[in-house]
Amino acid sequence: MHGEYKGMFLLFVGIITITFVLPLLSAWILVKVISLAKAHPKPAKYTLITMFIILMVAGGLKIRDIYYEKSPYYFWHELIRKNPKPFNVSQEEFEAKNRAGYCWRDKKYYSKEELWHKAMKSLTGRMIYENKFYWDNKVVNDNGEFLPTAADCRRSQGCRVFKISMNPDKEKFLKDDIENGYDFRRALDILIKHNEADSFIFASDKNYINDDFKLKNYILIHKLDNPNYLSVYDSNSCCTVLNKSEWSLIRNNYILKYIGMETAVFTGKSKIPINIDINSWGVGNFYLSVTYSDSITVPEFVAKDKSETFKDTRKVYMLNNCGDVLYRPNYWWRR
Repeated sequence: MHGEYKGMFLLFVGIITITFVLPLLSAWILVKVISLAKAHPKPAKYTLITMFIILMVAGGLKIRDIYYEKSPYYFWHELIRKNPKPFNVSQEEFEAKNRAGYCWRDKKYYSKEELWHKAMKSLTGRMIYENKFYWDNKVVNDNGEFLPTAADCRRSQGCRVFKISMNPDKEKFLKDDIENGYDFRRALDILIKHNEADSFIFASDKNYINDDFKLKNYILIHKLDNPNYLSVYDSNSCCTVLNKSEWSLIRNNYILKYIGMETAVFTGKSKIPINIDINSWGVGNFYLSVTYSDSITVPEFVAKDKSETFKDTRKVYMLNNCGDVLYRPNYWWRR
C-alpha cells in the first residue's frame, strides 16, 4: 500500500473509531458502572470516590507538568532538581553547605579538577538536548513554521555528538580521509566501528549514560542538520572550570544572554528567579569557560591550525556544585 493511501486508510479508521466505537464503549462502561452501583452500592461508592481522587491527582500532576514545561524558569528549576535538598535537612543547613560548595546528590565537595569531568559530560548533554528539537521537528523558521529537520538529521547522520579520543594516528587518519576526497561520515563510521569513537544521539543512549568522561585528550564534534558544518570542542583547550574569584576577574568581558543563535530551542525558558542568592541554591560557586569552533566546515576542521580554530566562540556557563551546566542563561564574550 502506497504511503498516501495508507495514510488515508488510517485516517478513515480513526474517524470511524472516534465517531462510533468510543461512544459505544463509553456507554457500555457507564451501564456496567450503574449496574454495579445498584447491586453493591457501598463498595461502588468507595470505588467511585477512589477513582475521582486518582483522576484529580493525575489531572493536577498533568497541569503542573504543562506549567513547568512552559515556565520561564524551566532551565533553572531543572538544574535545582539535579542537586535536591534532602527531606531531613533544614533549609538553613542546606543553604549554608550550598554556599560552601557541597554537592548533596553525591554527598561530597568536588575539586575543580573533579568538576571538569562532570561539566564536560553535562556540556555534552546540553548539545544532545539541542539536537532533540531537530529530531522532534520542533525548530521553527522566521514565519513560526515548524521545519522537517528530522529528515535532514537522518540523511546526513547529523543531530548527534561524536566523542573521539585523539592521538597522532587518528589526527593523520582524519586528515588523509579529507585530503583523499572521502566523505567525513566514512571516517567517523570507521572509528565508531572499531570502538575508536562514540556517537551520542539521545540522552538515553547507554554509551552516554555509562561514560564518565574521565578521558583527557578527546574532541567533541557537534553536528546539527547541515551535513557540511560542525562545531568542535577540543578537551585540551576548550574548557576550564573557574571558581568565583577567577570568574570575577574576567566577568566584565562577558554579557549575560538569555537568547541567541539557538533561539528556537532555548527561548522563553531561561530566566533566573529574581531576588535570590544563587549560591545558596548551590549555583554559581563554579563556572565553565568554553571556547570552540562554531560551524566550521569539515575540511577547515582538518586543515586549519587548531590554536586558531578554537578561538572562534567563547561562552561561560554557570555550574552547580555537582558540575551540572545551567543550559540558559549563559555569558557571551564581548566582541
